[in-house]
Amino acid sequence: MRSLSWQLAWRYLRRHPERRTLAFAAVVSVAGVSLGVAALIVVMGVLEGLEGFISESVLIVDADLVIAPVEGPSVQITDSLLEQISGMPGVAGVSPYIEGEAVVRLPSRGADSGCRVRGVDPAREFPSSGLLSHLVYADSSLAMALRTPDGYPCTILGLYLADELTLRTGDTLVFFPPRSFFTSRGFSVGRAIVVGAVETGLPVNDRAVAYVPLELARSMYLPDGGLTGVSIRLSDPSDQEGVVDLVSEVLPPGAAVRTWQERNPSLTASMELERAGSFAAILLITLVATFNIVGTIARSVVERRRDISILKAMGASRGLVLRIFLWEGVLVGLAGVLTGLALGLASCWVLGSTDLVTIPDVYSFHQKLPVQVSPASVIAVCLSAFGLSLVSGAFPALKAASLDPVNGLRG
Repeated sequence: MRSLSWQLAWRYLRRHPERRTLAFAAVVSVAGVSLGVAALIVVMGVLEGLEGFISESVLIVDADLVIAPVEGPSVQITDSLLEQISGMPGVAGVSPYIEGEAVVRLPSRGADSGCRVRGVDPAREFPSSGLLSHLVYADSSLAMALRTPDGYPCTILGLYLADELTLRTGDTLVFFPPRSFFTSRGFSVGRAIVVGAVETGLPVNDRAVAYVPLELARSMYLPDGGLTGVSIRLSDPSDQEGVVDLVSEVLPPGAAVRTWQERNPSLTASMELERAGSFAAILLITLVATFNIVGTIARSVVERRRDISILKAMGASRGLVLRIFLWEGVLVGLAGVLTGLALGLASCWVLGSTDLVTIPDVYSFHQKLPVQVSPASVIAVCLSAFGLSLVSGAFPALKAASLDPVNGLRG
């Protein structure tokens, strides 16, 4: 059975005391909370979609975890240790790599550019990273092996780098690492045939990366042995800490495990700051909307002074009166949150599945806005808005509870 305080609160919200019509102030209050909740859900969904897309794009080239040297340019990792790590729970793939900067030149056209050479073992790298699924064009058989049938090295370049050099498959590139400029001519210079171009989605990678066989990168950067690092891709990214602990126990001195967030601190910090700033900014808008609730309930208290006085004269306690107007805040907040939740989720679906809002194809979005709705974020938004609504209703409720019945009956 419904309590008296709930029934009176529902009646007061539904009807104006004199005109017997729907209380317009209550509708405005619900609408304000609804729009604030919907805006928060949409903004958080878009930001999380962007964050997810950027994370996926980073992990095409980078990895969830990387074994890197603590000091110096290289780390010593044996094949047996690689096999041991690849068999650990939660590890989906392990791939050694050698990486370094270089000037890449196309002799046939006299074009050159800076690049980031990444030497990999195709058999280990490509299946776990999914890189081949992002190829824009390629000779697929050569791209999978990064070698021609007669053993000549091949290379896959980022799409923007390939466009800058105006490359075609079959062109031969020459890579000049930094030390080649300070040694005898031709020493440590690498040559490879272009077999494809890849679009990872991040311009910082697509303008610079060049995949070559691990042996070619070793001759250019680490002829004395060692690796720049070892990529570790996880079957469940949420189990990052557990895998870090397992891998750290078997690493030799001078090596450490780092997450992709630790390797990209500026990117990670900017995404976290953007999300927190947007949440705070729109939450302030919701806070402003909840001031309507203060006005609505305060007006309800003024309009029903006589009703409150009669209730108190009949023996109603301060607690009963307080609960009546607290219930008004709860009802307005709950209606606003539920309406905003439905509106926000519907808007996210429309933005994520249609071309209603398009953006330039800078990050390979294909002009469709990435939207990812997180249940945790939605719950946080709803609880925040409802909490603000409840607090807003508390002030006029306390005022109503302290009303003197004698003064109320006098008008």
